[in-house]
Amino acid sequence: MESAVAMDSSAPVLIFYARNDALGDGLLRIPALRAARTAFPQSRVVYGAMRGSSLSHVLRKHVAHLVDDFRTKTPLSAILAEFAPRGRKTIVVDLRTGVPGLMLTALQLTGRGIRYEANFAGHLLSLRWGTRLTLRPEHSAWRYHRLVERLAGRHLPFDHRLDVPDAARGLARQLRGGCGRPLVLIGGNAQGRKCMSEDQVVAVAGNLIDAGYRVLYLATPGGGPTSPALLAREGRLQVAGPELAPDIASFDDLLLALGEMAVAYIGMEGGLAHLMAAVMTPAVIVNNGANVERWRPLSNAVEVVTAPRRGRSANVADAPVEAILEAAHRLLAAGRRDHMAIAAVPERRETAPAQSAFDRTADLS
Repeated sequence: MESAVAMDSSAPVLIFYARNDALGDGLLRIPALRAARTAFPQSRVVYGAMRGSSLSHVLRKHVAHLVDDFRTKTPLSAILAEFAPRGRKTIVVDLRTGVPGLMLTALQLTGRGIRYEANFAGHLLSLRWGTRLTLRPEHSAWRYHRLVERLAGRHLPFDHRLDVPDAARGLARQLRGGCGRPLVLIGGNAQGRKCMSEDQVVAVAGNLIDAGYRVLYLATPGGGPTSPALLAREGRLQVAGPELAPDIASFDDLLLALGEMAVAYIGMEGGLAHLMAAVMTPAVIVNNGANVERWRPLSNAVEVVTAPRRGRSANVADAPVEAILEAAHRLLAAGRRDHMAIAAVPERRETAPAQSAFDRTADLS
């Protein structure tokens, strides 16, 4: 991939290295990559991972102008051999966790002229002369961003938002049709203990529909409720699935466009919540045990419902419907109170009228 800026052979090669990026991880690393391109515009930026990365796959178009080369399923040593031969000024930003592994890597790089900034707690083990001691932020996205600020020696913009293509906005308007009720999105599909139950989705959707909201279920990949089962029990519910878009990246764009229109998203902690946060959708997050300080969505308006722990684990499906609904109505009421200028409009950001008579059975392919 060719960078949008000219490379300077005297500028340092900047290598980001991670263990693995699911969708949420990749989204939370975008602010650091933007900051790096701002601080080091002439550098070659390489993003590597021990395993896979959503940044090199479904999120690639959002970072194509920020990253010059991707190397997934590749050891850091191989990336260094390819992009940082001896004598080439190099910076490694290690996003992995685990102090023993980070310390071992730091020892291996000693004497090679490579500056190494790692995701150490408090930055204490990467402290250098002339660097003011500051505590590491609790939130992961700000941790990654702070590493780049330490490299640059100055404060840098933090921007986690994603752009939404006009085509996706048009498709979202078709899906919404001419309905004037405020839109609420629900997402319950996930892996393992993060899935919402069919009972939860039906109860939450029915309550909100009765309260005057248009409710749309986002049928994303993973286990959990199925569209036919949900529609059989709550016929007023709408469903949007991957079949509405030609590929997964386009479906993600549709989700972002719907998030722009929605007054709230309700779902489990995970990648879909972070995707909604990229367009600042207010959210109710059902958490099954993740560290909320580290993984809280960056949309600012967030209510968290914690599922009860049974033994050593917790399941999203065990979270009481009453608690989810209480959080949802608190969030919606606060939005109406604090942003009255948009409370009366059916779309949070899109104000153009939609004339389509699209319904949930229509074929947009």
